[in-house]
Amino acid sequence: MAQSLTIKKPFDSHLHLRRGAILRAVTPYSAARFGRAIIMPNTEPPIEALAQAAEYKKEILGALPAGRQDLPVGFEPLMTFYLTKKLTPHEIELGKTGDGGTKIFAVKSYPFGATTNSQWGYRSILEAKDVLKKMEEVGMPLLLHGEVHLNDHDEEEDPYDGEKLFIEDVLPRLLDAYPKLKVSLEHMTTIQAIDFMEKNGKEGRLVATVTPHHLMYDRIQAFSGGYRALLHCKPLVKTREDRERLRNMMKKGLPFVSAGTDSAPHPESKKFSSCCAFGVFNSPVAVEMYAQVFDEIGVLDKLENFLSVNGPRFFGLEPDENNITLVKKDWQVTEPVVTSEGVNIWPVGHVQHGLGNETIRWQVRS
Repeated sequence: MAQSLTIKKPFDSHLHLRRGAILRAVTPYSAARFGRAIIMPNTEPPIEALAQAAEYKKEILGALPAGRQDLPVGFEPLMTFYLTKKLTPHEIELGKTGDGGTKIFAVKSYPFGATTNSQWGYRSILEAKDVLKKMEEVGMPLLLHGEVHLNDHDEEEDPYDGEKLFIEDVLPRLLDAYPKLKVSLEHMTTIQAIDFMEKNGKEGRLVATVTPHHLMYDRIQAFSGGYRALLHCKPLVKTREDRERLRNMMKKGLPFVSAGTDSAPHPESKKFSSCCAFGVFNSPVAVEMYAQVFDEIGVLDKLENFLSVNGPRFFGLEPDENNITLVKKDWQVTEPVVTSEGVNIWPVGHVQHGLGNETIRWQVRS
């Protein structure tokens, strides 16, 4: 049984960093584990123009500590646009060419009202015809939060059915309307989505990302002993059957499935509240959790492609030239990440605020 594993430095296809003090506190944890990351644009205000993306990238790079021994190589944030009604085809053209020195690698779609800062999204992505046509023309990928939140009558759908409804109705129509559009189904969670991807997924055309928390946890755990705030996220943690089906998909080593942590930090005032904010903060443990799951299902040999190869290839990039080493060593998450303003941000798997006395089985060697 393997006790250590050296792989190309991972690529995070889906990362939230927020802004300000939270960004400065959490960015080093991703930089220590990932060489590059696709940065989500649902900040306040949203990233919907190239100048905003350039400013955001500068802020992220400014949060990287200089001279840290555990950051031997650089971290590159890869910027995206938010698919709002203000996003124009002209901005897509500028972003694709990297006009002004900042390149846009994708556009993220959030259904209106579905998750954190989704109030700027379209009610239906099919409304964004001009932008989608331009994206298809220039080859810019579309990243989908693939859930139906509101039906045609503005009525709330069952949140556990949101992904299934999207897969059954919206996604096929989108793919038919834009046959050359590069599409990523983000943070896939359900049996229906897995079935669709295994049948229709294609490298460079239709891909999917998977989070560590949807591989690690199931709905029973999320509610066991009371609702687990650190597991409150969108898409919601699903059934044990969904989780096992997702794990079985990992065994196949499909080239169109990759790691997207969807790490989404919130201050404890928002996580431990009656209106618990959506988002799992997993940057301090994401790579380690992926390794633990792949070890448990007996496919550590497939971890490198999932973590480090499939993601960059979809975005037209080569895998990282640098390596990281993981060792099989038990450890626990015992502390929060604390901002410069003294605000606690609690990582998933914390011994007190997680499921209770959780142990992580793999560790990134510093």
